[in-house]
Amino acid sequence: MERRTVLDTRELARYTVDIAARSRIRSSEQGQLEVRVSYTFWSDRPKAERRDDGGAFAIRNDIVGHLPYLPQSINDHLMSLRLPFRGDQFTVIVRAYALPPIQMTSSDATKDKFYEDLHALLATVPKADKLVVLGDFNARVMTAHAAWQVVLGPHGLGGCNDNGLLLLRTCAEHRLLLTNTFFRVPTREKATWMHPQSRRWHLLNYVLVRRRDRQDVLVTKAIRDADGWTDHRLVIFQTRLRLQPRRRPQGKRPPGKLNTLLLNLPAHCFDFSNQITKKLEDLHAPDDNATVETRWCQLQNVIQSTALEVLGRACRQHQNWFDDNDAGISNLLAEKNELHRAYMDLRTDATKAAFFRCRRLVQQRLREMKDAWMVRKAEEIQGYADRNDMKNFFKAIKATYGPCIKETVLRHSSDGTTRLVEYIRQPTVAPSGISTRVLF
Repeated sequence: MERRTVLDTRELARYTVDIAARSRIRSSEQGQLEVRVSYTFWSDRPKAERRDDGGAFAIRNDIVGHLPYLPQSINDHLMSLRLPFRGDQFTVIVRAYALPPIQMTSSDATKDKFYEDLHALLATVPKADKLVVLGDFNARVMTAHAAWQVVLGPHGLGGCNDNGLLLLRTCAEHRLLLTNTFFRVPTREKATWMHPQSRRWHLLNYVLVRRRDRQDVLVTKAIRDADGWTDHRLVIFQTRLRLQPRRRPQGKRPPGKLNTLLLNLPAHCFDFSNQITKKLEDLHAPDDNATVETRWCQLQNVIQSTALEVLGRACRQHQNWFDDNDAGISNLLAEKNELHRAYMDLRTDATKAAFFRCRRLVQQRLREMKDAWMVRKAEEIQGYADRNDMKNFFKAIKATYGPCIKETVLRHSSDGTTRLVEYIRQPTVAPSGISTRVLF
């Protein structure tokens, strides 16, 4: 797992972010990467490809349980996510990332291709669905509210460039508005990027919604103290949105396992025995006409409630290097956040040097923590193998390997395009590689 992803999830949890659209990250494919703060990452690139400018959705795990569909990657710069909203309606979230002008090899052709793909994607969203576009457009829009009243609010920032005009035209065509420009906030909570030469602040990251949904937007602003390990500030977008819960199959949800390992400790075993005895003594005697089923249910409820009260639920067995070093990581991030806040308050060479020196130290310490944890686990597993202790050997491997695949991660086909259909239609018996000449 990427160390940077661990730090990203800590920062998202710090600001209670539900869904984040990230650009220029190195994680690939999908998976539950951070357990303690419970985020799942979906990337737009497979592991085999270069991941310098990739993007991803970071989704809180309790929201992942509501997803009927996985996030879809359109290309390196566009991803979409569908959330159930009301009945047959959905909330479609689009992650967009436009390369900055200095990285565009063919200038106008590259920009036109990006906005053509964006237009094609937005055109596929049903009009009845809600639409949210989270974009790093590298575009500067003007403050001319009078010329673009239906798109641009009265609280814009700075001038306008070619990307800004393309963005405004796209918003006008699809009846979208730039929510960043409709809230009167200080410049420090509006600007998202500072030019390294002129040291002027610009607004480059935007959140777009349909015009009819403007009243549902609570606020859109940049978080000054958030350090996302990038030169762009984190933009927070709050809106009124209630997800429709997934329809569960009929029947009760199976309860989690009890922590029966505590019964191996004499103190817990003695406490559990006393509690059971006491509650059985206080139990009202059933009627003589009571059925066996009634008597059994009464006894079962007493035993289960007592076991849950004394033993509790079993904790997950999977182990991660960042979970075991949670206290150390939290201390490092607290120190880094203090220096980042000091750098934001007073931008001097001294505060800048102190902040970036601390960031390098955090990365170095994380590498050391991960390497030391991996060495300890390897020595532990090797010790079980040397002693021929296969039970603990496989138990340690299972605990270290990683979390199990969630039910929301659907089966992919061999080319990664379809799910389940190929698996169901393929023959149940694999073709034999044994020659018939040997058999006859």
